[in-house]
Amino acid sequence: MKSLVSVLKRTPGLRGWQVSRLAKRSVEVYSVLGEVETLRCNAVRDYTLRLQTPVDDALMGESTTRFQRKPESLAGLVADTQRRARLVQNPAYRFSDKYVPDGDTNALYDAKIGEAAVDAVVAYAESIHAYRTKHLAKFPLNSLELFFETFDYRVQNHMGLDVDSTSTRVVCDYVLTSPDNRHEIMGIKKRRYLDQLALEAQLEEDARVLVDLQNAVLPPTGEFSVVLAGDALDSLFDFFVAQLDGHALFNRYSIFQQGDAVVRDAREPLKISSNPRLAGGMRSYAFDELGFQASPVTLIEDSHVQNFLIDGRYADLLKAKQTSALMNIEVAPGTTPYADFLGEGVLELSKFSTFQPNTISGAFSGEIRLGYLHKNGKKIPIKGGSVSGSTQAAFARALKSRETEQRAAYWGPKGVFFESLTIAGE
Repeated sequence: MKSLVSVLKRTPGLRGWQVSRLAKRSVEVYSVLGEVETLRCNAVRDYTLRLQTPVDDALMGESTTRFQRKPESLAGLVADTQRRARLVQNPAYRFSDKYVPDGDTNALYDAKIGEAAVDAVVAYAESIHAYRTKHLAKFPLNSLELFFETFDYRVQNHMGLDVDSTSTRVVCDYVLTSPDNRHEIMGIKKRRYLDQLALEAQLEEDARVLVDLQNAVLPPTGEFSVVLAGDALDSLFDFFVAQLDGHALFNRYSIFQQGDAVVRDAREPLKISSNPRLAGGMRSYAFDELGFQASPVTLIEDSHVQNFLIDGRYADLLKAKQTSALMNIEVAPGTTPYADFLGEGVLELSKFSTFQPNTISGAFSGEIRLGYLHKNGKKIPIKGGSVSGSTQAAFARALKSRETEQRAAYWGPKGVFFESLTIAGE
């Protein structure tokens, strides 16, 4: 980076420049049916050069070059990027001013991952296989792939900014099969902290799911009270978050303004925040891709818009106050025990093949992979069919559990009860 920065400082005709480096170290173990098949250690450095060239006060040229190896000529790389930038006219914005980071890295880094050698990763994989053999002997763990990853991200620009941050991630890719070999779960789980991976508990849960899948039936068709939990929580609040983003403001598709109610006559108040400091959160970052500092932002409080997610780029484009880019989503829990949601005729849905709300309209639908119909005192497994609704209408009659759970980039209620959603089944 030092040599490239030196060339950039000597290059005339630039409006601005930024250089970033992502250095990744990965220790990987791949095993099949309990036997280690492959060990890998990788180290990669990815560089990104962003150049701005002047047009006028409102417009600029802009181009990005990504590379790994040092090019034959750094001056030639800069000249090529500058030449492409002059072919473009984009709305003008400034790179980040210089600032001093707060130094809090607890949410990003786990020494158990960052300092792990190959032997430690192999030992962890073997401990998982030993647990499965002892407690889940009838459920073959066909494959288990573990990645212990460390990332170092550094950003420098012409404004004097020079920030860096080290983070970790553990990724587990596995296949667990039912005793009769008719069903399997292909799981991918990512966490920043090894302890939060909780793989033994995950395999226990997956084994219960595999048993229930053998007896699952199609859900009924109609309007039902529904509890959404598990997989749905990862994207359930996407409509609100996307509508309160600087991108939505700049492109004029946000339907909200400061102080607006996000749902009308809400049965229970809604509070949603973006938190870059959630311990172990997969979207916990000290700064965003462009080097702008990440900060906590309360987006919705008492069901009304408090703030928008406006990163440094969009703050300049919109001439608005900078808040932050999107980080982890936090949702305030409710007061109702989760068990109280599971009354007669309620559908409890937690596993989905797909669940993605439309961030423009708020309409959502999910293909049901596994759920339960609570009927006549029984918990009947269901699979297939779909659940659908409209985010704003559904949340007007929603209740959130008082119990909370943390997922990859989410902390909030364990489940949300909706008074009426549409089920398409048998």
